Amino acid sequence: MKMSLRHGWGNQDWVDGARYEGNWHMNKAHGKGKFWHSDGDVFDGEWQNDKANGFGVYKHKDGSKYEGGWKNDLQHGFGIETWQDGSKYEGQYCEGFKHGKGKYIWPD
Repeated sequence: MKMSLRHGWGNQDWVDGARYEGNWHMNKAHGKGKFWHSDGDVFDGEWQNDKANGFGVYKHKDGSKYEGGWKNDLQHGFGIETWQDGSKYEGQYCEGFKHGKGKYIWPD
């Protein structure tokens, strides 16, 4: 029996309520896609080998969000992070951490 690999546009639902809808390549999320986490957070962006890679927007259930570069599921490159109180960070990230040039903007 030959195993069938997901390839092209499609979706997958998990028993915990998580869902992926987007492109697949060799059975992995690859290309443009959207992932709904079971906790209510959502990532919409570019994927490579089942990981966020390239540009994407991660929206948290609490209203905060990150919009920018990703590498291996971590914020990487330029990004903008905003919080529900109106504060914002614009700047560089490296492997998931604020790193290098950037600025915070407070709502007041």
